[in-house]
Amino acid sequence: MAIPVFFVVLYCLSSSHAFTRSPLAHSIKPSFVINSLTNPIGSSKRCPSPPQASFSTIFDFTLANATTKQKSASSFERIDDAIMGGISLSALRDVPDKNYASWSGVCRIDGGGFCGMRTLPFETPLNATGQDGLFLDCWLASDPEPERRMWKMTVRTDPSRGEQVFQAQFDLKRAMDEASKASHKDGDDVWARVFVPFEDFQLVRGPRLIPDGPKLNVSGGLYQIGLTMSKFRIAVTTTEVENFRPGYFDMHIQRMGFYVKDESDSLGETVVPDTLTKEEADRKRPFILKLLLPVAKLFFSEKANRRRSAMKILREKRNMSRVRAILFGIKVRKGSMGTVPSVMKTMGILGVDSFRSVLGTALKVVLIYPLRLLGIVFRTIKKALGMKVQVPLRE
Repeated sequence: MAIPVFFVVLYCLSSSHAFTRSPLAHSIKPSFVINSLTNPIGSSKRCPSPPQASFSTIFDFTLANATTKQKSASSFERIDDAIMGGISLSALRDVPDKNYASWSGVCRIDGGGFCGMRTLPFETPLNATGQDGLFLDCWLASDPEPERRMWKMTVRTDPSRGEQVFQAQFDLKRAMDEASKASHKDGDDVWARVFVPFEDFQLVRGPRLIPDGPKLNVSGGLYQIGLTMSKFRIAVTTTEVENFRPGYFDMHIQRMGFYVKDESDSLGETVVPDTLTKEEADRKRPFILKLLLPVAKLFFSEKANRRRSAMKILREKRNMSRVRAILFGIKVRKGSMGTVPSVMKTMGILGVDSFRSVLGTALKVVLIYPLRLLGIVFRTIKKALGMKVQVPLRE
């Protein structure tokens, strides 16, 4: 069943928490503290510094300060491919007694193909005026093939954009190779410093580049910052990474923050911004989203996505019919809950999935197809008048 675009937009709006823009901006003062970039506090790993720059650390996952480390890790939430019907799963975890946090998980290409994390909404927009971009001190610890995924940095500058955000791709392999070469050590003893200039960010919708979109303007502050690991490149049309490596990944992260190109080569003092709690963000949602969100969640249930994936595996790889696959599910559950509860649970699942299918078909007939038809008509009229036509999301 195709996922209605309307509910993709709705889900993304709700996930961005639809928080209200504040007239104030959270400011990180350039009060730099000189610190060795080749020997971070509490670590034997080396962190080369390619261009001369000053760094304002926003999130610090090192052992320099336990409170800062914990607050930095708790500032993020996951944003995986459930919105596309996928079953990927990832999380940023604080690693006790280690000089980093771990962003790890399993990326599946069945129905999706990306894992992501982002900050909870900042209480006030993060002031990025005068900064040249974002930096990330990290290392891919799970495997030596970062080039087989697409790595992206994300920023949100407008709370009303919904699924539209600014993204920039970065070359993790190049950063890791340069770090290893500069340190003359193995990967286990090296940290790569990734630089993502603000001028590299482009307006996207999902993995799709919005043609002729505005350039990133950080004068109004940043509302959220995130990272994405994906099988999709940023392009006008859907473009996948060749020989994409799905499955387990584990990125160790030490720091994330702003940088300014200058000659000081100094590491700034960490000022972790305050974020809204999930409960506070939920309360700030518009009333209409609170009403429609339960319906949206019906389409983006991760449990339902995993059931569909399991059904596909049983039917395609084990050559089971749908009925045999359902009976197999009852048999598996029977061992832990008994026959009657297993049958009842299976019937409940079938009922919910059937309702989802019927509702999806009804929405397509009364809403999605008419809207697509109107879109075709409007685009045809615009083309005839010589006006600019935006590429629709589904094409």
